Amino acid sequence: MSTAKKILKSEGFTTFVSWIIALFIRLVRRTGRFEVRRGDIAARFWAEDKPFVAATWHGQNMILPTFWHNWREMRILVSRHGDGEIVAGVMHFLGVGTIRGAGVPKGEERTYKQKGKGGAGALRAMVRALGENISIGLTADLPPGPARRAGEGIVMLARLSGRPIVPVAATTRARIRLNNWDSFTINLPFSKGALVWGEPIYVSRDADPDEIEAVRQRVEDGLNAVAAEAEAIVGRTSAARDEGAVAH
Repeated sequence: MSTAKKILKSEGFTTFVSWIIALFIRLVRRTGRFEVRRGDIAARFWAEDKPFVAATWHGQNMILPTFWHNWREMRILVSRHGDGEIVAGVMHFLGVGTIRGAGVPKGEERTYKQKGKGGAGALRAMVRALGENISIGLTADLPPGPARRAGEGIVMLARLSGRPIVPVAATTRARIRLNNWDSFTINLPFSKGALVWGEPIYVSRDADPDEIEAVRQRVEDGLNAVAAEAEAIVGRTSAARDEGAVAH
């Protein structure tokens, strides 16, 4: 391995990159003019000292941890592979805990793709954390897609833990959207922003497969609704596209 590759893979380099990204995210949060809608939903859980599952879409979660501005603990599910180390480092600098693992797609034909990613272990860890009054931050859709389709994993987490799913979306008017599977959005500073909370979604512990699918669809619809509302607040329709470019 070359010296350059060793540096790029080193813990020190990963920590430095994580710190820079976290610093940038804080800049976006502090310089943005954010409108918050239905913030009382999260505030009510915080006031009652009750945890919940904060659900968002992949690619739309860059600035969300900065809005967790209370004393209650939260942990984010972070992949064990790829850029997971950097993401975990960013969460550390933002004061948010992590659980390492990945969601498991439905269907035995895709199980082999998840080998070693820790899906089952992550699910147990999240259920345990919720039982200890620690909230969980989770993306409802699963790589490699399709994006904006909720998986069953988040519903199973709510069923096993007895805790509700609360959809949430945040965006900024100025942003860069990448051309990848989840259209990852890089929010930019000094911009109008929006944070929108959705109504809690509960799952009964004895839910049958039909009920699980119905709740999964509710999660999907709820996330699409708060995402569209956030887009409208900053003056952008949900159909607007700005992949690979800065939107103003």
